[in-house]
Amino acid sequence: MRKIFILKGKSETGKTTKINQIAEWIINNYGCANTIGLNTTNYLKDTHGILTVNKLTIGINSSGDNEWEVKKIDNLSLPNDERPDIILCTCRTKGKGRKHIRDNYNRTNGWLSVFIGVEEFPILDIKNQTTRDTRVIEELKTWLTGLEKL
Repeated sequence: MRKIFILKGKSETGKTTKINQIAEWIINNYGCANTIGLNTTNYLKDTHGILTVNKLTIGINSSGDNEWEVKKIDNLSLPNDERPDIILCTCRTKGKGRKHIRDNYNRTNGWLSVFIGVEEFPILDIKNQTTRDTRVIEELKTWLTGLEKL
């Protein structure tokens, strides 16, 4: 069964930044090449592509503000048209993009889907934003620690 981890939340909650930070963590900790166009000086810039850790493939799509951007995950495929083992992506809390993920990336279609909520806090509430960001990053790291495909 393939896995998809979706950061869901309203705009300006840092979903793209968190996906990019996790992508950098994978690249640095598992020694894979940056094949997704990750710009570590600008975590706000969207990334899209596939990272390869030994035999394991991880699709990354940090853009998820609308249905068209969410559907980019449908194009994450390997040269043999096989889907990645894991997908990390974002979407809004509701709408057509989230519905697309729910309808197409579910157990019936061979996917374990995990929605991770990214709560919205006032722009000046740095304490709660920092706590939220740490929680989300640590949850994703926990899911991804020990990456290896047998």
